[in-house]
Amino acid sequence: MSIEVQQMQQPIRQPSQCRRLRGAGTLLMTMILLFSTSIIMLYLNRNILFEQKTSANQLRSTAALEIAEAGMEWATGMLNSAYDIDANCDFFTSTNISFRRRYVQTAWASGSANATNILPATTTYPGCKVDGSILTCSCPIVPSSGSATASLGTDALPGFTVSFAAISDPEAVRVIATGCTAQSGACTPSTTGNSDATATVSAILKLRPLLRAAPASPLTCGTTCAVGGSLNIVNRDLKTGGILVNAGGVITQSNGTSYTSIPGQPVANAVVGNDATLAALSSSDPTCSKSAMFGAYFGSTIAQYAAAPTTKTIPGCASANTCGGLVDSAYTDGWRSFYFPDGFARNHSSGGLGSVSDPVTLVSASGFEVNGNIDIYGMIFSNSANVNDLGTGTADIHGALVTCAAYNNNGNGTLVFDPDVLRAVRRSTGTLVRVPGSWTDRCTASSANPPVITCS
Repeated sequence: MSIEVQQMQQPIRQPSQCRRLRGAGTLLMTMILLFSTSIIMLYLNRNILFEQKTSANQLRSTAALEIAEAGMEWATGMLNSAYDIDANCDFFTSTNISFRRRYVQTAWASGSANATNILPATTTYPGCKVDGSILTCSCPIVPSSGSATASLGTDALPGFTVSFAAISDPEAVRVIATGCTAQSGACTPSTTGNSDATATVSAILKLRPLLRAAPASPLTCGTTCAVGGSLNIVNRDLKTGGILVNAGGVITQSNGTSYTSIPGQPVANAVVGNDATLAALSSSDPTCSKSAMFGAYFGSTIAQYAAAPTTKTIPGCASANTCGGLVDSAYTDGWRSFYFPDGFARNHSSGGLGSVSDPVTLVSASGFEVNGNIDIYGMIFSNSANVNDLGTGTADIHGALVTCAAYNNNGNGTLVFDPDVLRAVRRSTGTLVRVPGSWTDRCTASSANPPVITCS
């Protein structure tokens, strides 16, 4: 009986109490799950924020790299433009100086004997601001001392500047372009800390010469050469052996023609007719339509030459009355390489053309005629089988003259072989092209003013 009484005296739990206990356990589990979920969500949110920041940084970095690459392309285009420029890098229509001469072939301004070599300005930074599709550019004058930077205002916009460095090759230059995302002022290597993102790229540009192989005599004819009148032909260049006339066919001359070669060189040895190489070229292209003779010296076709960015095509130049003004106007704008699809004619009223360090290249698909007392410095190529006439007066040509087919002269004047002129033709009117494998974005700038930029 005692056992039964004790069992009857124990309290009996009500159903509501059990439910309350089960609710507390559920709440506890819910809180644990909520806390765990919150931890997970915070972690995931941290990753999202990190990815957002990474994406934003990547966007700014990519934009800066693209702006720097745009600066490289802009500089390449400007270097291959024959036009003169003003302080805003706009093409100028009166005598000034081209982008290439201002920043890369700077010796032109000083009249140096090495004017056509690559002697870049290393402390001057031309550049542009980019506002959508609009470029606002500045091309400062190279100072005699110190540095000069593009003046681009205070608007916070993406922009770039370019600078130049000399390398061992006298026909090549290193171009360094620095690009920045939105920044006030110019984007230079010393001011990149003012921008969200910057990038610096570099590439070597080398001259692709217009004249690949210079002729070895002042007068070269694809077929026959008829030298009449009182023409004086001069070649004192030892490297070419003093050759005066070189022809693929027969050379005829009048009694009034005079020759001047290197000392000890007999005139008979300096006048070379029936040249097998020239004869082969002319016979392979008797109508001069395949550019066989032209390609032997220029390394391209006449069509490619005419399409080059440094070549000015001037039609309707067969009359000296109109041709002189057309050529002079283009020459004043900065052009030095010319193509005449209808022929070329010039007389004394037009005056001279070119100089020893700044010569011209004249290529005519038809005749070539010069009359009067004028001087022309440069390389002349005529693709015509018609008469090529130096006319009357004392027209002097310094450089070289080449005809695809026959040459006939009945006037006076002087043909002087000038290797300095031909060397300047090679370098002054060539195209600057990027050297494969030279591009790099591994460039650093020192803290010096101006900074020393090192690229690897």
